[in-house]
Amino acid sequence: MKQLSLVVLLIRIVCIPLYAQQRSVYQAYVEVAGMVSTTERTPFWLRANQFGTVPYVSPIGSLRVGVTGSVSLTDTTGPKARKTPARAWVLSYAAEAVGNGGKENQLLVPEYYVKLAHRQIQLVIGRRREVIGLVDTTLTSGSYSWSGNALPIPKVQFGTKGFAPLGRRQWLAINAFIAHGWFANTDYMQHSFLHQKSVIFRVGKPASAVRVYAGINHNVQWGGHSDYLDYHYAVDGQLPGQLRDFPNVFFAIRTDGLNNPRITSFDYTNLYGNHVGSIDFGFEVRLPSATLMLYHQHSYDDASGMFFKNTPDGLTGLRIRPLRHGSSGFHIDDLLLEFLSTLNQSGSIFEPWNGLSGNDNYFNNGQYQEGWAYKSHILGTPFLTLNQDVKPEYQPISGLTVNNNRVQMAHVGMRATVARRMSLIAKVSYSRNMGSFTASFPGSPRQFSSIVQIGVPLPWLGGMALTASVAADVGQLYTNTVGGYLGLRKAVWHQ
Repeated sequence: MKQLSLVVLLIRIVCIPLYAQQRSVYQAYVEVAGMVSTTERTPFWLRANQFGTVPYVSPIGSLRVGVTGSVSLTDTTGPKARKTPARAWVLSYAAEAVGNGGKENQLLVPEYYVKLAHRQIQLVIGRRREVIGLVDTTLTSGSYSWSGNALPIPKVQFGTKGFAPLGRRQWLAINAFIAHGWFANTDYMQHSFLHQKSVIFRVGKPASAVRVYAGINHNVQWGGHSDYLDYHYAVDGQLPGQLRDFPNVFFAIRTDGLNNPRITSFDYTNLYGNHVGSIDFGFEVRLPSATLMLYHQHSYDDASGMFFKNTPDGLTGLRIRPLRHGSSGFHIDDLLLEFLSTLNQSGSIFEPWNGLSGNDNYFNNGQYQEGWAYKSHILGTPFLTLNQDVKPEYQPISGLTVNNNRVQMAHVGMRATVARRMSLIAKVSYSRNMGSFTASFPGSPRQFSSIVQIGVPLPWLGGMALTASVAADVGQLYTNTVGGYLGLRKAVWHQ
């Protein structure tokens, strides 16, 4: 209820005109939807990367209500303002509430934020949907460390608005931010923080035929208190979470020795907090018939990953964007091929005394034993699974929260336009799941998951839009099931 009150207050604040020469634009929308499946289990591609808003069990009835908009805080009527519109101060906002009813009832607020932008910089406060990393955000199987699979974490974030040019010639640009967030309190861990930053450089002008990308994404869960941690992991249940500890979190270093009474040998060996991220590389080329984008997210979970000891682990993708030609009734807008491998993990043996260690044990951590997750959903790629995600016969194999982090996965995604007005999205994924180095899955269960989604505008119903999806899971990791989704959305613009 506190989240709903905050959303109502946010809407009231941003909808108040500040002065007559402001320009305000907003969209309000409502969506009703239903979901059914042949079993109680919701198919993978109906729930994965949906920002934690789709329950694991079906049938489901859902209602979504939201508003997005922006207000110009700069005079947009004068001649000077018309010549330099990019210099305007713009306040943007969004809020959404989701109610799910069925065998699992939920009331969620997946988004509520305000954003203040000026030129190429912006400040964002609240909870916002986002996918972080060099990846095709629409068709991807999931960005490695921050995929949009879980409910967004509330945070304060400062950075650029997309790629900001460095210099007038614009051959070099940067997309970067830094953020501080708050994990939710659980029975196991209270008052832990999120530190997050990303820096991606682009070499090549926006209109260049060839562009190269490189950068890093760094996420850390740090601080907090747990009554369940013994003296090996915490001092009286308290993890280092003071301001003086932040340089160690930010730079992934350790400036305090073992004689520090506030830290344990685990802190000193594994650094302060749970570090998860990727080092990203990309290459984009524009051909006469298509634009190609090749990218790789090299995963890391500790220092061995930062020094590429775990190569070739990570996510690799190739996006093909055909140029539109002719007036055919069917046109492929994007085609994506991805491959994920997390088998290496710097080797099977953890030897911190022997230089760079092994058994990186992705998304698990001895202190933050709920794993790299938020509200019982993996924060990174959903193909690394929580114990509760898989079939019951695989759950008792290990005591790890993330019990399946050694995975090979191939993924194909397509976005197309049908009859010039209907949108079509299809995804097909096949994975081999080996559990972990701690406890392997017998037989390395295979899994096939797919979805076909079509969106149809309905102008004869007052501008409504219909979305229909069919998804299926076939394999050994999840329960075999086929499910369908049908949603009707109405949006109203005001300017």
